[in-house]
Amino acid sequence: MKFELPPVLKNPDLGMRAAELVIDGLAVFCFNETSAEKFWEVAYPHVQHDLVIMIQELDGDDNDVGEPTSHPIDSGIERFTIRLSNGSLQHYNLFPHGGPFADQFHRDPAADDPHDIQWMIDLASDELQHGDFLGFKPRDESHLRSVASIRHSLFCNLKPEKESVRISLRSDNNPNGAGNFDPGPTNTLIVGVMLATEPGDIQFEFHPGGLITIDPKSYDENKRYRIEIKNEDTAEQTSVGDFIRGDLRLFYDQLINVSGPEKDLWAIPFAEVAPDGDCHPPRITGVTFEPGVMP
Repeated sequence: MKFELPPVLKNPDLGMRAAELVIDGLAVFCFNETSAEKFWEVAYPHVQHDLVIMIQELDGDDNDVGEPTSHPIDSGIERFTIRLSNGSLQHYNLFPHGGPFADQFHRDPAADDPHDIQWMIDLASDELQHGDFLGFKPRDESHLRSVASIRHSLFCNLKPEKESVRISLRSDNNPNGAGNFDPGPTNTLIVGVMLATEPGDIQFEFHPGGLITIDPKSYDENKRYRIEIKNEDTAEQTSVGDFIRGDLRLFYDQLINVSGPEKDLWAIPFAEVAPDGDCHPPRITGVTFEPGVMP
């Protein structure tokens, strides 16, 4: 998927850009601040979606070189890591939350930075009015997911949705049900960069090993990559009026426990980046997906 990197990700003072990143589909972000070095985690539930990593080589001017390669990730992969052999951590001094993050944020497209990571709904907050976040469901045969550890990375929102989403009770299965509300626009694609101190390799590690391998990709001033990780819909979507039901209910089913009523998120399709309605990642703050386990 071609896109124009936001200016915040193209700042040469941040380091050498080894890769551009695109994250979309059924996924949840978490910025891990508990390890010796900060990094981003992304959880991908394996339900009604197909997970794939697409890798496109780029030249120094971000033009495509050759054809992309496709690497399906099945449910047997518990976790995987993407890192740089000469990765930088200096950008976390400027972006301690892993990306642009304003002290005051109101979901106002006229006032808020379009690239702020707070456009992602925080599933651990009270924004959805679903009660307290009670933690993650265990990974088992009914709750299969792959968790990515993406090192040396900086992420931001590509642009907010054009319209507010609609939150309603899951049990109503209707965006206009009792107690529905509009929190404002959410994020579209989450894009990022991997930043290095000098030329080296992009390294891919998968656990358990043996199910899939991706050879290291060398980068320098004249060669980098676009890495797109997408967990794409395979099921038919439900629509009511102008709204299409998003994937929020799948996070309750597969990933998180909450104390209150489960909700649905409904969105109006946005042809440029969301032709099928809302299928974009939220985030979870204050926790990590695999404490003490992630490599």
